[in-house]
Amino acid sequence: MDKEYYKDLSTRAADGDAKAFSKLYEMIYREMYYIAFYTLADDKDAVEAVIGAARDGFNAIGRLHTEEAFEVFMMKTLCARIKMRLKEYGDDLTLDSDQPELKHKLFTLDGTDRICAVLHIAGRLDATVIAAYTGMMKGSVKKRLSNALPSLK
Repeated sequence: MDKEYYKDLSTRAADGDAKAFSKLYEMIYREMYYIAFYTLADDKDAVEAVIGAARDGFNAIGRLHTEEAFEVFMMKTLCARIKMRLKEYGDDLTLDSDQPELKHKLFTLDGTDRICAVLHIAGRLDATVIAAYTGMMKGSVKKRLSNALPSLK
């Protein structure tokens, strides 16, 4: 995508233009859904997390400091919603039998390890970006990935 077009959309979205926000959101909503789907127990929770993150993102987009921060901002918002939902689950995690095998393996991990692994695998992100999305230190993300990834093979 053209950087100037992206910057224009970001500026218009920050000024409250819903159409500009929806065009930006359209670029990342699939990735957001995959991250939520593989991190949370069911599809309904994943959809709710993505919709909630979009709503929160639209309401707060005027506070972005730079135009390039949109994706990081949206992913941080999504990760915060995922973390809240994981806390609600507690120890009562059960997956339907029709879930993908990878998801069953991911659910052997604790919530934070799972978020890091999903961002790394589904989002194809490195530790630096994962740290930005989750608010964790880069070293902590690397440690969690080194613990989580071998158990998923």
